[in-house]
Amino acid sequence: MNLSVIGLGLNKEDISLGAYNHLKTAKTVVLRTENTVSCSALKDWGIDYVALDYVYQKSKNFDSLTKNICAEINKMLKLGDVCYVVDGAVSEDICAARLLKRHKKAVVFEGVSKAAAAISRMGLCGQGYTAASAYQLDGFDKFTLPLVVYDLDSQIMASEWKLKLSSLIGEEAKVGLYVDNRLKYVNMYEIDSFKNYDYSTVLVVPDIPLKDRQRFDFKDLVNIVEILRGDNGCPWDRVQTRESLKKTLIEEAYELVDAVNKADEDKICEETGDLLLQGAFYIALSKEQGFYDGNDVLSGICTKLILRHSHVFGGDKAKNADEALTIWNKNKQVEKHLEDPAKYVGDVPKSLPALLRAEKTLKRIKGFDKSLNDKAVLVEKITKVIKDIEGGCDKESYKKLLIYVVNLLSVEDICAEDLAIDATDELILFFANLIETVGAEALKNKGQMSDY
Repeated sequence: MNLSVIGLGLNKEDISLGAYNHLKTAKTVVLRTENTVSCSALKDWGIDYVALDYVYQKSKNFDSLTKNICAEINKMLKLGDVCYVVDGAVSEDICAARLLKRHKKAVVFEGVSKAAAAISRMGLCGQGYTAASAYQLDGFDKFTLPLVVYDLDSQIMASEWKLKLSSLIGEEAKVGLYVDNRLKYVNMYEIDSFKNYDYSTVLVVPDIPLKDRQRFDFKDLVNIVEILRGDNGCPWDRVQTRESLKKTLIEEAYELVDAVNKADEDKICEETGDLLLQGAFYIALSKEQGFYDGNDVLSGICTKLILRHSHVFGGDKAKNADEALTIWNKNKQVEKHLEDPAKYVGDVPKSLPALLRAEKTLKRIKGFDKSLNDKAVLVEKITKVIKDIEGGCDKESYKKLLIYVVNLLSVEDICAEDLAIDATDELILFFANLIETVGAEALKNKGQMSDY
């Protein structure tokens, strides 16, 4: 049996001529709801219909409502042709979308869009915009401004959208709200302060100038950097290069690590932002030179995460963190064409702190030779090297001692870099206590640092 879907628009006069002629000859007309201005036109035209308002009564939530409405339509289609009628536009009705996905040959008569009508009434024509049903709150986070939220038919729903959009846009943002077919300009935090919400209530968030925004995303950050590097931007930002920013990049990374070590949440938030700024700078610089842009960077990291987590997105299996890491490294070797063991081990960046680089290099080598995990052998080697040093030696013995100690720490699951940082902090504290206890002059004479 055949399905047709008609959008009646917002008012009685919105229906298209083609839709009107189709309605006049349709055998079974089914309304999503008859509690709308546009749907009341069917009564005026003497068209018999079945309204599905009773389905609303028995549905626990919006998901079950959608399933129940589609089930009713599909049941009727077994008996004959059905014309499903919605207010607004067909493209804005989630039930229609589900039905059209199943019934590929359905005929559609589009209607006046609630979102488009709101955009026009606010004088925002000619702009691209994002439109979303108020029932699509879950998972909503990708959009551009202007934003239109239609079917905001209850105070509870308005409250939920207020919380969501306050976190994404800001609670002080000025927005337009159509309630009782009247436009009200309010702050975001006020959108749930009215009583007369119904199917026609629409929220419109206009575009907000960058300097007036309260909340931002990563694209905004890149945009700000591009403005700062523009002709009317900041003289310091304009002269920066990849080379000049290397030191700052490293400093910001260490400042974030320091904030994490101190468990300072405010500082972690701030330093994470500073580190992201460095990423935005490198994106802006590369975009200027025609190499890549932010989309390339984000696409690259997302693709990498999916490919290397083949135990999540593919057919591999990982029972624990160690197995997951093994799969990650295997996929990384294939992706970077590092199947050759020597190339893989030599690929650890030289710019890493020395102890960290040694630890990562040893970890890769141990992927091929597990004998390096023998604690007793390592202790024996360290003891021998120390005896060599006592007997007098060159730098080669000290190099071996460093590597053996780093490897022994990794066997004990201790990070050499972190341990060196902690040891240095303790050394500084020991020195400060000595100065406080005996004084600088006495310390010089007695040499008590040897007690450390």
